Amino acid sequence: MGITPVRSLLVEALIGQSSDADATDTAILAATIRCLSHHGLERTTVADVATEAGVGRATVFRRFDTKEELLTRAFAWELDQLVARFHSVIDSIGNPYERAVEWIVEAVRTVRNHPVARRFVDDGVAISVLHDPQITTLLLTSVRHELDLTAQRTGVEFDTATAAEIVSRFFVSVWLAPDLGSATADDEGVRRMARTMLSFLVVPSPSPTDV
Repeated sequence: MGITPVRSLLVEALIGQSSDADATDTAILAATIRCLSHHGLERTTVADVATEAGVGRATVFRRFDTKEELLTRAFAWELDQLVARFHSVIDSIGNPYERAVEWIVEAVRTVRNHPVARRFVDDGVAISVLHDPQITTLLLTSVRHELDLTAQRTGVEFDTATAAEIVSRFFVSVWLAPDLGSATADDEGVRRMARTMLSFLVVPSPSPTDV
């Protein structure tokens, strides 16, 4: 499976591929994510997934017509889990500035620790995936949406498009080069970095007469 099919699978998952699943489907999809982290995209087989899920290979193919469908559904299912976890972390935070900071911390924690995300980097797939304009657009749109909400809740007007690119580039750099410097070595370091990036929300910009 080359880079283009991998991109296609991720795009389909990101744009809302159905991830509805019963108990057996869930076991298979969770097993697929584990297999991807162990073997990578190229070497993961349906037989591996069946063994990991404790079901027969025929059971997998009765529920997922092809390996590509299985992988797309697995990515979509895992994204649903991650989104639910994001909301469980940030939805109770009333302060919009702190909510945005913790959103960044959670995003970095996920991409730094998720076994499939790490496998993408180790296998040399990550950079090629990021070259897909649909994926980068979806990333920027997601980050900008959160920053637009922050702007609305704080009443602070700022260039959310530029801010979204700054945050996205930070996010990507931590994913691709997690050992670059010590500033983001732990969650507290990421939190300090996020507060620095978003400091314009709490530090008033100078007026034209001040510059």
